Amino acid sequence: MDKEIINIAYCTDSNYIEHVGVSITSIILNNLNNNIQFHVFLYDVSLEEQTKLQQICPSITLYQIPKNELNKYSENQNKKIKHINQSMYIRLSVPRLLQGIVDKFIYLDADTLCFTDISKILDTNLNSVVCAVTHDSLNKQNMLNQNKRLGLTTENYFNSGFLYINIDNWMKFDTENKSNKILLSFEQDNLIYPDQDALNIVLQNQVTYIDPKWNYLFTWMKDNQKETFFYNKESLPYIIHFTGARKIWYQEHTGLAQNVYNFYKHFTPWANTPLKSYKHKMRINDYRIYAKKSIKNKKIFNGLKYFFIYISLKIKKQS
Repeated sequence: MDKEIINIAYCTDSNYIEHVGVSITSIILNNLNNNIQFHVFLYDVSLEEQTKLQQICPSITLYQIPKNELNKYSENQNKKIKHINQSMYIRLSVPRLLQGIVDKFIYLDADTLCFTDISKILDTNLNSVVCAVTHDSLNKQNMLNQNKRLGLTTENYFNSGFLYINIDNWMKFDTENKSNKILLSFEQDNLIYPDQDALNIVLQNQVTYIDPKWNYLFTWMKDNQKETFFYNKESLPYIIHFTGARKIWYQEHTGLAQNVYNFYKHFTPWANTPLKSYKHKMRINDYRIYAKKSIKNKKIFNGLKYFFIYISLKIKKQS
């Protein structure tokens, strides 16, 4: 008897397609005995890069996002939300675009790596909910703060980088249209995490919470854990989500996580593509974090350099 198919979807543009390839590879290498189908929704991706992605395995299906799916979110039409990356919206439309193709699927952000057999997700009962989710924080007070900000009636708040979706229930609840209505009507300041906030408002009583190991945020780990997490099989998360701007695929962010990322990258068509630098993306707070880390690692000169840059930028911003 054939194993039940596990369907997994991603959304990406040209900036993240390489990372989707690495994420997919991490799933494949940890699930050699499972029947997994990948559905990757693309926009602004060259044919060359698309071909690379499909070289990873034959169970990857690519979907070109229709122009009308993007046009309805054009900056000219919705100036309130011009800061939002279009991929945030596209994931809201994936259940509709997959309707009739699959019944349920896992949606994953590109900045995720898999570390184990994920077939046990099939034991999750989605009959009475729209999707299974994981908490956005391990700190209850942090979630209460998010709830207060959004006016939620529940004490929970989930991270949208992992969603195990029941497509029929998603469609019946009109999730996409309800979420878009919120995204287009809320003030920018209210929606700090736009699509995630909207989904939390719409689905606050329509989800089931599962083990955070399914979407374990890297920021939850202490510094020493970030350098040892891979070596303890018992505590190793199923999927680690590398949230935040300082991604593991930037040259400067060395450590165990980057080593693991490079290991999986080695098995993709991007194996010989060098890691990019984070320098051109540096924000004011990044300099403070770099200063603290450098001094902790006894790189005093670098630490002082980053600290003075941080102070000067703060003063400039306030003046």
